[in-house]
Amino acid sequence: MLDKKARVVEVRSAGILSDSKIVPMEAAKMFETGLDKLSLSGIGDDLLTRLFPVGQTIGIKVNTLAGRRLSTSPPLVYSLADIFHDLGHKKSDIIIWDRRERELISAGYAIQTGGSDYRCFATDTLGAGFANKLYNHKSIGSMVSRIQAEMANVTVNFPVLKDHSLAGLSGCLKNNYGVIHNPNKYHENFCDPFQADLFEMDVIGGKQRLAVFDAIWVQFNGGPGFVNQWVEEYKAILLAMDAVALDTVAIEIIDRLRTKSGLERLKDSGREPIGIKTAGKYALGCADLSGIEWIVIEV
Repeated sequence: MLDKKARVVEVRSAGILSDSKIVPMEAAKMFETGLDKLSLSGIGDDLLTRLFPVGQTIGIKVNTLAGRRLSTSPPLVYSLADIFHDLGHKKSDIIIWDRRERELISAGYAIQTGGSDYRCFATDTLGAGFANKLYNHKSIGSMVSRIQAEMANVTVNFPVLKDHSLAGLSGCLKNNYGVIHNPNKYHENFCDPFQADLFEMDVIGGKQRLAVFDAIWVQFNGGPGFVNQWVEEYKAILLAMDAVALDTVAIEIIDRLRTKSGLERLKDSGREPIGIKTAGKYALGCADLSGIEWIVIEV
């Protein structure tokens, strides 16, 4: 990045929801506005053309663990996919994916493995599975989804902004746990240093070009599963090229919502997301709010 500070763009819209459903035209406007602001040229198409060359397969890794009420929203994902398509990418060169078919379906996605439309399937979809090798790096020894390792040339990390009972934050770095076969091994010590070690792998962090948060609804306590009591209608998306900076901003948003509701900040509650700071120490991104240009826009 040419900026001295990592740039995170938060786009908020009072009109994104109608009868508790996302309005696709408003979602498209939010992405277009946010990408323009994220781009150093002021033109989002310039940024995407540089990061995602036409002809490469784009993997959009969503998070559908918590069901329809707290998963990456299909209208948001397809709004972003449409922007790629408008730039010349074939729909079939875009894969929307997660670890399990049943979770994708539960979140409102339709499985599509072939044809000329956007593809949408899971690691456990017939013909996908895990790559036939063990990836080793520092504390990590895992098999990686073939979608991530072999099918996608470049990726978008697209989780939901939510609290996590063990990691503190279920964010961009934590979303990579859905890429490997043995995430259960990496939850000790607030998932540290496992999140950073995983993201440092070329097959994962090396392919990521854009990180996006679905923050239409934010769960600030009781996650990663859906708990209605602790969900805020936040009506935003957040975008960055720096996933660590994006997670750092996400922690601050959760802490502000917790304070607003009379809860302790994550650190004071004994659940500080220390893995994000470890990623900063690895120079994988900026984990210090003072080093982040956090731009908030209303559309």
